[in-house]
Amino acid sequence: MNEFIAYMDEIKKACQAKEPEKRREELKKEWLNKENFLYGAGTLSGFVKKHLDKYDVKIGGFADTFLSGVHKLTGLPIISAKELKAEHDDAAVIVTSELHGKSILKTLADVDFKGKIYNFDELLCFYVIPYDEFLPHIEGYSWAYDTYTDQISRKVLMDSVKSRLLGAEMTPSMRPQYFEPDIFTLNRDEVFVDGGCFIGDTAEEFIRQTKGHYRHIYGFEPDENNIKKAKANLSAYPNIDIAKGGLWHMNNTLRFVSGAFGNSRLSEEGDEIAATYGIDDFFSDKEEVPTFIKMDIEGAEHMAIDGAGNTLKNHAPKLAICVYHKLEDMYDIPKRILYYNPNYKFTLRHYSHWYAESVCYGVCK
Repeated sequence: MNEFIAYMDEIKKACQAKEPEKRREELKKEWLNKENFLYGAGTLSGFVKKHLDKYDVKIGGFADTFLSGVHKLTGLPIISAKELKAEHDDAAVIVTSELHGKSILKTLADVDFKGKIYNFDELLCFYVIPYDEFLPHIEGYSWAYDTYTDQISRKVLMDSVKSRLLGAEMTPSMRPQYFEPDIFTLNRDEVFVDGGCFIGDTAEEFIRQTKGHYRHIYGFEPDENNIKKAKANLSAYPNIDIAKGGLWHMNNTLRFVSGAFGNSRLSEEGDEIAATYGIDDFFSDKEEVPTFIKMDIEGAEHMAIDGAGNTLKNHAPKLAICVYHKLEDMYDIPKRILYYNPNYKFTLRHYSHWYAESVCYGVCK
C-alpha cells in the first residue's frame, strides 16, 4: 500500500466516525436559544453565513468595525462593536475573518464585550464536504502526491484533504505568499504578471522582494474599485501597468461579480461586463515576455493557463498559481501546465489555517 492510499484510509475512517458532525452538534447546542452574531461583514461573511444556514444555525445580524447599514448578500443589519456591547452583550459572536481575527478580538475587548467569541478556525467543521464528494478526485490527488517534488508539498496536499473532509486546521508557511526563496529567486530583470492584482498588495511584496529592481509589472484586475486602490498604493513605483479585466484563455468580454473586494470574479452570474485577456494575446505585440506569473483569480486559473500556453512552452516563466478554488485544482492545474511544457517541476505551499490559500509553484530547471 503506498503512502497516499494509507493516508486516505485514515481520513476515510475519521469521516466514518463522523468527527466533524460531532463538533458541529457541540457548537449548535452552545448557540441554541442564544442571539448569534457574525463579526466581520466583508469578504468571507457570505461564505460563513451560507454554511451556517446549511446546518440551521440562526444568525441575527452582523457586526463590523468599519461597515454599517445592511449586509448586501443577506439583508441582515450591520451594527458596530459599541452597539453589539450595548444591545447584545451576552450574544455569541462568530468571527468571519481569519486575516483580521486578532484585530476583531481587540476591538471587542476595547468595548468590554462580555459574550462568548468563536474564532474563524473553530468553525472549520461547518465547511467540510462529504467523503463521497471527494471520491471522483482520489485518482487525481494520488497523481499530484507523486508529482509534487518534496515531502512538505505532500504534507500540504494531505493536510488540505483533511481540512476539506474533516475540518482539520492547517499550518501556514511563514514566508510571504507567492515568494518562497527556497523555490526560486528573483532577479533585476523580472517581468511580473500579477493575475488578480486586487489592491496591489502582491505587487508591493514583489517590489520589496526585488528591492525595487525589476523590469515591469503587469497587473490584471476586473474590479474598478480595487484598481483605484491598487493605483494609489503603487503610485510611487515605476513601470507598472494595470489592465482593467481578468485573465482568461483569450481576449474577450465576460460578466463578473463586482464589489466583492478580494472575491470579485468572472462569472455568468456577474453584475458587470469586464474585458478578459489571454497572456499569449496580451504580450503578442510587446517586446517583453513574462518571467514570473502569479494567479489568484477565483477559479479561472485553468482557463488562464490555457491562454498562456505559448508563453509556458517558449519562455518557461516562474509560476505561482493558486490551487484551492476548486477541488480538482490540485491536480488539474499542474497537468495543464505540463501539457504545454513537460519540463516544469512543482512544489506546493500553504498560507492559512484552513484549505484556502494553497499555491502551486512551477519552475523549469
